[in-house]
Amino acid sequence: MEAPGFITLLYIMNTLPKELGIASLPRENWVMAGLFSNLRTQTVHYIYRALLAPLLLNPSMSPMQPTVWAGALCFQLINATSIGGWLAGYGPTGRNYWAGRWGYIEVGLMIFGVFFLANIFHDDELREIRRAAARNQKRAAEARGEKAGDKSVDKVYMMPESGLFRAVLFPHYFCEWIEWAGFWMVGGLQCTPARSFLLSEISTMTPRALQGKRWYVKKFGAEKVGSKKAVVPGLL
Repeated sequence: MEAPGFITLLYIMNTLPKELGIASLPRENWVMAGLFSNLRTQTVHYIYRALLAPLLLNPSMSPMQPTVWAGALCFQLINATSIGGWLAGYGPTGRNYWAGRWGYIEVGLMIFGVFFLANIFHDDELREIRRAAARNQKRAAEARGEKAGDKSVDKVYMMPESGLFRAVLFPHYFCEWIEWAGFWMVGGLQCTPARSFLLSEISTMTPRALQGKRWYVKKFGAEKVGSKKAVVPGLL
C-alpha cells in the first residue's frame, strides 16, 4: 500500500528537474529525498513499512477494507507528489536557501534517525505478539502430530510493557510524529509539504489512538491500563 509513495517520490526526483531545466539540485534536496544520505530518510522508512514489514515481519495480517486501502494509496501518492515536487524543482533549487542551516539540518536528521529506530522497535514489539502466537501454534500442532502448514495465526491480544509502552498505548504513533517533525526541521519552516504531512498524520492518527485506548480499557479493564495515555506521554 505504501510502496507507490516512495516510488513516486524517486520518479519525480529523477525526472522533474530535467523538465524544469534544472541542471542539478542542491545536495540537501537529495538528502531529504533519501537517495544519498546515511539515514536515507524517505526510502528507508517506506522500504521498511511497505515491503519488509508486510512481507517478512507480519504473520497473518488482518484483512483490510478496499476503501481503506484506496484512501491510503491516494494519500501516499498525493504526499509523495507534494514532497517530491518541492524537492525536485518547486522548492529550493539553489544554495541560498540552505546556507547557514546545517545546524538545524543535522539536529533534524538526528531526530529523524532516533525516532525512526524507535518507531521500528515499538512496531516490532507489537508484531512479536503475533509471531510468538504463531510459534506456539506451530509447536502445539506438531505436538498433536498435525502439520501447521499455512494456517492463519489465531489472534492474541496483549499489552506490551517495553519502551514507551510503559507510558502510552500507541508509542509507534508518537515516534512516527516526532520522526517526521525531524524531517520538517531538515526542510525548514518553508517546507509546506513536510508540515502538511505531519499535521495530516497527527489529525488522522490521534482519533485512532483515542479509540484504541477505549478498546484497551474495554478489553483489559481500566485497572490493567492504569495511568497510560493513548499516544503522547503524560499528555494525551
